Amino acid sequence: MKLKHFTLLFVAFFASALTLWGQKTITGVVTDANSNEPLIGATVLVKGTTTGTVTDISGAYSLAVPSGATVLVFGFVGYTVKDVQIGESTKIDAVLTIGALLDNFVVLGSRAAARTSTQSAVPIDVITAKEIKIFAQTDVGQILNYVAPSFNSNRQTVADGTDHVDPASLRGLGPDQVLVLFNGKRRHTSALVNINGTVGRGSVGTDMNVIPVAAIERIEVLRDGAAAQYGSDAIAGVINVVLKKQYDGLAVSLTTGANFTNMKYNVPNITGGIDSRSESITDGQVAQIDIMKGFRLGKGGFTVAAQYNNRGKTNRSGIDNIPTTYLGNNGSFPATPAGQDQATFRKGLIAADAGLATSNNYDRHNMVFGNSTAQNYGVFINGGIPTGDKSELYFSGGITYRTGQGYGNYRVPVARNQQPLKADGSLVYPNGFLPGIESDINDRSVILGYKTTINNWDLDLSNTFGSNSFQFSVFNSGNASLANSDTQPTTFDAGKLKFDQNTTNLDISRLFAKVGPIKNLNLAFGSEYRRDHYQIVAGETNSYFGNGRTVPTAPLTVGGPAQGTAVAAPGSQVFPGYQPSDEVNKARTNLGFYTDIEGELANRLMIGLAGRFENYSDFGSNFSGKVTARLKLTEQIALRGSVSSGFRAPSLHQRYFQNTSTQFVSGLPSNTLTVNNDNPIAREKIGVDALRPETSVSVAGGITAKVNSILTVTIDAYKIDIKDRIVYSGAFSRSLLGFSATEYLGVNNVNFFANAANTKTTGIDIVALSRFPIGKGSLNFTVGANFNKNEVTGINSTPLINDPAKNDPAKTPDDWFKNRLFDRQQRSRIEVWQPNSKINLSLTYTTGKFDFSIRAVRFGQSKYVHNLDTEAKKADGTFWNTQFARDVSGKALIEQTFAPVWITDLVLGFRASKSFNISLGANNIFDVYPDQIYIDPRNAYGSVDYSAGRDASNRGRLLFQPNQGGYNGRFAFVRLGYTIQ
Repeated sequence: MKLKHFTLLFVAFFASALTLWGQKTITGVVTDANSNEPLIGATVLVKGTTTGTVTDISGAYSLAVPSGATVLVFGFVGYTVKDVQIGESTKIDAVLTIGALLDNFVVLGSRAAARTSTQSAVPIDVITAKEIKIFAQTDVGQILNYVAPSFNSNRQTVADGTDHVDPASLRGLGPDQVLVLFNGKRRHTSALVNINGTVGRGSVGTDMNVIPVAAIERIEVLRDGAAAQYGSDAIAGVINVVLKKQYDGLAVSLTTGANFTNMKYNVPNITGGIDSRSESITDGQVAQIDIMKGFRLGKGGFTVAAQYNNRGKTNRSGIDNIPTTYLGNNGSFPATPAGQDQATFRKGLIAADAGLATSNNYDRHNMVFGNSTAQNYGVFINGGIPTGDKSELYFSGGITYRTGQGYGNYRVPVARNQQPLKADGSLVYPNGFLPGIESDINDRSVILGYKTTINNWDLDLSNTFGSNSFQFSVFNSGNASLANSDTQPTTFDAGKLKFDQNTTNLDISRLFAKVGPIKNLNLAFGSEYRRDHYQIVAGETNSYFGNGRTVPTAPLTVGGPAQGTAVAAPGSQVFPGYQPSDEVNKARTNLGFYTDIEGELANRLMIGLAGRFENYSDFGSNFSGKVTARLKLTEQIALRGSVSSGFRAPSLHQRYFQNTSTQFVSGLPSNTLTVNNDNPIAREKIGVDALRPETSVSVAGGITAKVNSILTVTIDAYKIDIKDRIVYSGAFSRSLLGFSATEYLGVNNVNFFANAANTKTTGIDIVALSRFPIGKGSLNFTVGANFNKNEVTGINSTPLINDPAKNDPAKTPDDWFKNRLFDRQQRSRIEVWQPNSKINLSLTYTTGKFDFSIRAVRFGQSKYVHNLDTEAKKADGTFWNTQFARDVSGKALIEQTFAPVWITDLVLGFRASKSFNISLGANNIFDVYPDQIYIDPRNAYGSVDYSAGRDASNRGRLLFQPNQGGYNGRFAFVRLGYTIQ
């Protein structure tokens, strides 16, 4: 199938390349009339079309202009639009004056001619190349997190593969409910499915960080349901990454920086007090090189952009408060020997263990909570060759390779079921070990297309292929199930995930100047054929091997005998490898057709209609529709709105993923089996239905206004109802499922994917832009805000899950099947785990050769909710879960509300010459951290009344949650740039 698609397009290429004529390339520079300084990121468009580009760091542009074009339109935020006649010239400079235009031209959200974002019927953010590069963030996900109010992406930690692929969301919805486009073409997703306790748990997102920042011209964020226009996944909206198409010049930048922070936190002590700690930390060193070079190729050309990024790890962990490390029982106390006093026995055990720790120089600071290391190498190309009058062959593609190392939970020596043993039965790691996961991520993509105009009809035929693979390797580890040996393996090939996607599109459109009472009627229609392919490849045998063998447990006294035996955990510690029974090689196809109509009535009312039908080979068909409208009340004020239906097809990952992973519950390891949707455990023992598409209905409305030619304001409200949302279930224990001792050795819990929830999302977006002259310079001020609420409105269960026998009111509600299906914590990850609001304030003042930029971002409150029901009571009025400390009202202290966080960035830029510039600055200049996670005072180190499950601090080591802008503290950087036009 792939070969046939590419053959068709290459034939078109060679046939068309013989007739190079009809287009010319225009170059020039756009500058500020007041300061004569270059305008970086100014828009240059061929009037009445979507053909355009933006200026580079020196204010220069290069644009291939179709034959017959007569006018170029120049625009920049806060400046008056300028039309320039093309004539015979091939070099056109433009000088812009501060004026009324306070937003940028966009092509997303409409198939008609480009408009400014305030002229659009739906809300769109435009992030220019200057905004992308100005502050300290070095990858796309983090850049968008601090620029776009409705976008959230925060690095996760101790979450297996999710340490290396940041989950991202729009309007608080899932990473797989936003569609990502490259140059307007569908981008493939990652091979990774997020199954650990992070944002987007159970979803499959697009890896935004494979894109070199140097390759990006702008990023358009459509904040509106758009499945009827662009297909599956566009429930929350669309992110379109537009690559540079600059055929001249060279731009190089070097960024280096690190975290310089003072981490403060509190630790309860054994006397009942609180110890305040402070650590001065320098880590997370970053070195990044970005290169962009343009090349001429006949009458066209191409841009090559490359990036190298080396990011060091960060660590913001606390001290392990586990009572014993060498003696006793893993994570808790063993039974008190007969005839002994419990408190006396436990104190003696703790004292003896502390003596061993001192003699062995054991460090209880034994975890790494923070960014994984990462090395990223990426090269992207984007270009086009005119092949006739109003015709062009275009192409783009990229290769990215990223490797990184993240860590899991420390395996203490007392956890003998996790320890590999030497030939004499002694521990390979006498003081325990911190196992890690090394990722090798390969991402490839190519777009090849041909567009032309025939009898005023625009035709665009393209093929897009993308692939992503994720190789898991485990290091500093061991497999306790392997036979005793002095040559125990400590590194393992744990297997690989693969995903590839091939998409062929045919798009046809025509703009009619006037049809009856309708002006600028744009008619578009087309089709899409897509093939998805997903694979799981097993790891080496030692990475998953398990035979149920028993190993001696830790002694109760120094040098004493083992207190018994335990079943050795199967597989490599931190990440058991994919097994042959997990292997998958599945594909599906999808054929879609769409139509999109847009026009204007009486120069005031713009109306758009869109419909899309898609048929999937694995689950059937779906139809989505959309209506948009924009009513111009005055020249300054307009109303806009949309109503749409949407859908998201279940990913192949969600349908077929299966593995055994180590997930920590209440600070203790638990091997969790994820079964695919066809597995008998899911279908027969639990009663889950076959996965079906998520469907949505979105309603949005807003107002746009321009005030005194120096201020633009947009306000948009929205409501999104989603049915049959696919989630990753809560844990069903082996005892609940009735497993025998010989079934599924080493597996403690089972999870699966199901269409378990219906949700409602409501919110409002506010964006205000202002630009005006001050002295010899100009001030640009931006306010962006998103206020968002997600609610679970219903649980989709099945007769077997609702069976009264599986939901016995005489037993704890935590063991009811209907609660395990979608437990409190899974619900909270949708409703309250991410910030409920975000406010972005930014100010940039430019004068002469200097730029001063300051930005403050407020991440709203978020909440932690435990998976166990802290509020459930028995018939006698007492709590089922008595282990949690409570306030005077009875609320469990483990469930926290984290207060909003303000993070402020500051940058000073200096243009030493036309070619050379330097920036100095810091992210989080005030070194702000989110609220600390609650640590139960009863779990102070040395306590004889210890239970790891009393709080969510992972034995005192997890101090902060990452979802409010992260918790790495201050990051200072310097960036050098050099440009030749």
